[in-house]
Parts: sequence; C-alpha cells; structure tokens
Amino acid sequence: MAKKIKKNIIIEDGFSYIFLFIFTLFTLVPAWWIMELSLEKGRGLVSTSFTLFPQHFTLNNYVDILQRANFTMWIKNSLIFAGVSTVTTLSFAVMAAYGFSRFTFPGKKTGMFMFILFMMLPMTASLLPQYLLFQSLKLTNTYLSMILLYTAGGQTFAIWNLKGYFDTIPRDLDEAATVDGASRFRIFASIILPLSKPAIAVTTVIIFLGPWTDFAGIFMFISDPNKTTLAMGLTTMGGDMRATPWPLFAAASFIVAGPVTALYMFLQKGVVNGLTNGSVKG
Repeated sequence: MAKKIKKNIIIEDGFSYIFLFIFTLFTLVPAWWIMELSLEKGRGLVSTSFTLFPQHFTLNNYVDILQRANFTMWIKNSLIFAGVSTVTTLSFAVMAAYGFSRFTFPGKKTGMFMFILFMMLPMTASLLPQYLLFQSLKLTNTYLSMILLYTAGGQTFAIWNLKGYFDTIPRDLDEAATVDGASRFRIFASIILPLSKPAIAVTTVIIFLGPWTDFAGIFMFISDPNKTTLAMGLTTMGGDMRATPWPLFAAASFIVAGPVTALYMFLQKGVVNGLTNGSVKG
C-alpha cells in the first residue's frame, strides 16, 4: 500500500514538473528572443533563421537608445508618475486598511463591497468622467493630474489587499499593547506596519506596475511631448513595422523592465513571504 501511494506521488510530481517546464519554456522563449535581438547588429524582427545566440554580438543598441534625449525623458516621466503615485497610494492605503481592519463604523461592509466592485471595472471605463473632471479643474496635461489619477486608481486594490492581511494579525497584540499604555498610532506604527512588510512589499510591486506600464491614461490626459512616458514613447517608436529599428526597440524594452526588476529584487524577500503567507492565512 505504501509503495502504491509513493508511486502515485512520484507520477503526480512528474506531471507537475513537466507542466511547469512547458509553462516556463513558453514564458522564457519570447523574453530570450527579445534579448537576443537586442544584442544583434542590424537584424529585423522577422528572420528566416532562428538562433539562440546573437550572430553579430553588440551592445551598441543599448548605448544608442540611452543616448537619445527622448528616451531618457520618457524614463524620467515614468519614474515620476510611478514613483510618486506608489508612495502616495501606500501612504493613504495603509491607514485606510488599518481603519477597515480594526474599527467598526457605519458603511464598513458596503465600503469593502464597493472596493471589490471597483476592481472589477476596467480602468478605461472611468477615463472619460475623470478627464472631464480634470479638464474643469484645469489639471489636464500636468504631472499632478496623472499622479492623482494613479493614486486614486491604486487605492481600491491596495486597501483591499492590505486590509485582508491586517485581519490575520491577532488582535491580542493590540490589546496587550493597549494595556501597556500604547496609543492607537503607536500600535499601528510599531506593531501592525512591521508585521505587514510582506503584504506591503507585494502591494508596492503591483501598484508600481500600473502607472509604469500604463498607456490609456497617458494617451487620454497627456498631449505634451515633454510629459510622454515609456509606454507611449515606445508605442510611437514601434508604430511602423517596416521602419522600426527592431534591435533598438528590443534594447529599449529590456531597459523598461529594469526598474521593475530592481524593485522586485529589492523587495524580493517580502514579496515571497507575502505570497506564501497569503496562501495559508484565511
């Protein structure tokens, strides 16, 4: 009986590894292809032969794209929009999530339901009324308009995600700290936030990705070329399939992934712990 169970486990594990290998292959092959293209000299996107490694290796594509004034401006604008909105979103979300987790007030359940409802709606569904609102306030085509847009858009997920994690922190810790004379703010700053680092790390990465890769919002609100972001800039750069320098475009694509990768590596421990804890905590 034990041998049969062990055999079934080996078979199940084998199928799992095969599935994961195939899934990983489908995920990595396009990324490897783009990286190989970015290191190639003067090759088009479509080629009659497929090679695993560059035939004419060069780093000039990365050097050339970084020397373009427009590209560095796109990076600067994207960092401003994504960085500032992420910080402001988290600043408000952690306090709101704590309130939803630890206090009872009228409309609490309705508020949480509305958060879930808003997350189901696509971002583009609210772009027109937001545009009309910002236009009446004369905020269109400004850094402030995009920061407000991304901050408001990220609040629903951030509050909902953090509130769920705060609920898993035992209330006994709050009560013990209260007995010791700690204020609500002291409990929040010294107990809740340190214990919530994994959830905050996951939330940070997801919130940052939104404005960093957004195209629809920039297209709707920004017409000034000096405020163009990477998503919009790369779209215009690759607009003509026949005229686009694809090795240069591939190098730009990998550079775009750099800040997100760096943020993930910096928060890697917290992200992994947050995802693991989220799978075992109710």
